[in-house]
Amino acid sequence: SVRRAARVLAISERTKRDLVELYGVAEDRIVVTPLGVDPAFRPGNEGRGTYVLFVGAIQQRKDPLAAAAAAAANGLRLVVVGPEKDARLAHELRVAGADVRGYVPKAELAQLYRGAAVLVLPSRYEGFGLPVVEAMASGTPVVAAPDEALREVAGDAAVFAEPAELGRAVQAALDDRERLVAAGLERARLYTWDETARRTLEVYRELL
Repeated sequence: SVRRAARVLAISERTKRDLVELYGVAEDRIVVTPLGVDPAFRPGNEGRGTYVLFVGAIQQRKDPLAAAAAAAANGLRLVVVGPEKDARLAHELRVAGADVRGYVPKAELAQLYRGAAVLVLPSRYEGFGLPVVEAMASGTPVVAAPDEALREVAGDAAVFAEPAELGRAVQAALDDRERLVAAGLERARLYTWDETARRTLEVYRELL
């Protein structure tokens, strides 16, 4: 389907490069249409949080146990939001003391973002990394693995670290909270669904 398509929409430059390298698609047939952030994710008055937040499916690729270790290293609890794709891993998280909540309504998720000390996303591979943008839009510092897509999305508005260094990275984010919050809010403004729709519509108009 990718090879037959007149155009392919990719959610990041990283995904575009994957399409070129793995599928052999010509670069000029791929249009990057980054994801947007829902207006529900915005700063609030919750103040400095008392927990670390992990948002994403519970699976090895996203390495939530590294987030649990980083939280524990800073005397904070980990709250995990996302589907339990790996039941054994979810059990390990609970044993480690994490508050595993599964899916939550959007309003609750927005509140969890605002109330978190930091978002930690140690994922080994992402196509975009929407939780990073949602956290930044909520005024919450971000600590992430140095995955190519996460670096692309967050720019200089996050602290990046390998799993073994995540504990120190969380402390660094807490110490640099004011700058990271301001930089994150500014960065998040780049990602709107209106802009995603505009870029997508341009592709349809070009082809039609």
